[in-house]
Amino acid sequence: MSSVNQQEVLASFKILVSMAKADGKLLEEEFASLADTFEEIHLPEGITVDRLLNEEDEPIDTLLTKITSEIAQEMVYQSAYAMANIDGECSSEEKLLLDKIGATFTSSKLWGKQEWLETLERRSTRSSISEQVRQIDDPDKRATEVENATTDACFLNAVLGAFPIPGVAIAFDMLIYWNQLDLAQAIGQSWGYDRNREDFRKAIFGSLGITGTRIAVSNLAKLVPVFGMVVGATTAYASTWALGKVANEYFASGGEMDAFSLRQAFKQAKKEGEAMYKTKADEIAAKKQAIEPQVQLLNEELKAGTITPEEYQVKLKELL
Repeated sequence: MSSVNQQEVLASFKILVSMAKADGKLLEEEFASLADTFEEIHLPEGITVDRLLNEEDEPIDTLLTKITSEIAQEMVYQSAYAMANIDGECSSEEKLLLDKIGATFTSSKLWGKQEWLETLERRSTRSSISEQVRQIDDPDKRATEVENATTDACFLNAVLGAFPIPGVAIAFDMLIYWNQLDLAQAIGQSWGYDRNREDFRKAIFGSLGITGTRIAVSNLAKLVPVFGMVVGATTAYASTWALGKVANEYFASGGEMDAFSLRQAFKQAKKEGEAMYKTKADEIAAKKQAIEPQVQLLNEELKAGTITPEEYQVKLKELL
């Protein structure tokens, strides 16, 4: 794997900020999402959240010329693609910027570029989390079932987050996102809401910044040397725990919680999740160690093209 220097890391993160500003403005929720996510990932020395978000923007062509290693090029494209497309609302400005990134990095394999990522995004199978929870009228039973579903999702996502492998980690980050979405929908379902109502997804995920932005930053964080197994697992566990708690509060309120209240509740619940992770850390590490050889084999098969992205997803879920 090509080595990645700090200049490339900084330029890579700045490209994500440019993607967020592609339509000419950085909305408050986009700024908050970027700031919160950058704060989670242990930025390299000398790179601050304020510097990334508030410095005068460098021309995109200048930033792209600073990213020369193949692995960084792959991950910048992957992250930009996720940021633009995961929420199903890729703007024309984002599409132009994404195309420019792909056209600039022509020497990189980019893993089939958008074709590989589109396949991941479509998901070949739905998570089993949603099968655990149906509409439940008994409050005590509902609370128990929601907590069980949340705990299961936390463990699953923490194991996924424990694999900070540059180049393939985007697959793990996307699965974490879809598992979190599925959990929130399942909790809504337990309260009698239609799991497919788009306004609920936008209200919860948009307010909390659990969007393509989080996936993009999390993926690029694998370029930072100190981003290891513990950071990835802790973040995945804590954010999933917090999402489960906040989604439950949101639906219990009849969908009346505003964005500020959601964000405040999420921050508090994340602290609880971080403490909860410590009680499960050994179990998560053991599971990660147990499946690591099979995961490595799957990664090699995917890179070699001997299995399809659909097969990769199915086999990865079977391991978990």
